[in-house]
Amino acid sequence: MTLLVDPPPLDGTFALAPETIASFQRDGHVLLRNVLTPDEIAAYRPALKAAVARSNDDQHAMEQKVAGNGKNWMFVNNLWTLDPVARLFVLAPRLGEIAADLMGVDAVRLFRDQSYFKGPGGANTPWHQDAYFMPLDTDQIVTMWIPLTDIVPELAPMSYVTGSHRHGFIAPSTGDDEAMDAFEADMRARGLAIHNYGRLDAGDIAVHSAWTMHSSRSNTAEQLREAIVIVFFADGARLATERPMTRDAPPQDFFARLIRKQNRDTSLPGLAPGEIAAGPMTPLVFAR
Repeated sequence: MTLLVDPPPLDGTFALAPETIASFQRDGHVLLRNVLTPDEIAAYRPALKAAVARSNDDQHAMEQKVAGNGKNWMFVNNLWTLDPVARLFVLAPRLGEIAADLMGVDAVRLFRDQSYFKGPGGANTPWHQDAYFMPLDTDQIVTMWIPLTDIVPELAPMSYVTGSHRHGFIAPSTGDDEAMDAFEADMRARGLAIHNYGRLDAGDIAVHSAWTMHSSRSNTAEQLREAIVIVFFADGARLATERPMTRDAPPQDFFARLIRKQNRDTSLPGLAPGEIAAGPMTPLVFAR
């Protein structure tokens, strides 16, 4: 397959209605339809897939750690550093402006991107909150989940606990079906709804807040689920001071501390706590 050398730039504004922004801030997640055109997806998808195939390496993928053995997953961290076309995609001004609009900030930086390619039978992703693993002093962090093909329920689109971003830390689940079922029952008992958008078309983007509980079940289809995840944060955030730990802290706290260190080393190398979270691995993507 011939890859396009000069794919179309992903600039231009994708206007968000005030009620869309209000919905996101209320619910902690939103589905945006047709952010990318079919021609744009067709131009970028081959290069993104090729970059994943060349660099499939899970050792730096937070989601791999969260998901356990990650059966039939293809994770590549920071595709934007590995391929010039992927760089144009991940650092697209259109996407950065959407992130800024949803958070109500003037400028955003990239924290990281990852391929979330889940093969047939690919394992569950447990219920978790991204912010628990982020070494930043801000809640102004959003994750974009971008399918490169049409996604049907069998391909394991994301599920969200609506409003959970307003409830602080919630202990994550493990990845087995029984534990995830029990977690969902507990959320409903607390009066929180579980939402899954069911079908997403290539070019749609699902966005969630860093404190929004989310998960994904096993891929029961016979094809690869292709999705790219991009995490943005508000410009001006600082590297957080690591939380003190006690010997009797639950295992999940030690695990989260390990992932936060991994994220610091990958995205914010060389910075000290309290310093502005800006550097070569966290480029400015959009500023008004």
